[in-house]
Amino acid sequence: MPSFPEYEIIVITGDVKGAGTDANVFITLYGVNGDSGKRPLRQKFRNLFERGQTDRFVVEMLDLGELLRIKVEHDNSSPSSGWFLECVEVTNTANSVTTIFMCGKWLDVKKADGHIQRVLYPRH
Repeated sequence: MPSFPEYEIIVITGDVKGAGTDANVFITLYGVNGDSGKRPLRQKFRNLFERGQTDRFVVEMLDLGELLRIKVEHDNSSPSSGWFLECVEVTNTANSVTTIFMCGKWLDVKKADGHIQRVLYPRH
């Protein structure tokens, strides 16, 4: 049986008014070896994605190789769904390679361009 590497995903919510979200957040990682599929980012008993907060998730998935892009989205499921995503850091714990994806944008149907998903590319 092949072992699946763990990816540590760190999500930083911006420190601006109304930045936090109570919606369900999902991430898809795209690498040279394929993609992770849409994965929910959740933790029991923790209020995630609040203003100025850093949230950490560990997700097992196939080794995707070098990461090309990620897609972050939410389902707009709560009255305060709008979210200001600062950045996402993804570390492949098997080789300790960290890739940083800057966002600095709203995922909000009522703000900016109205999108609730963002495709982000690595910062080089």
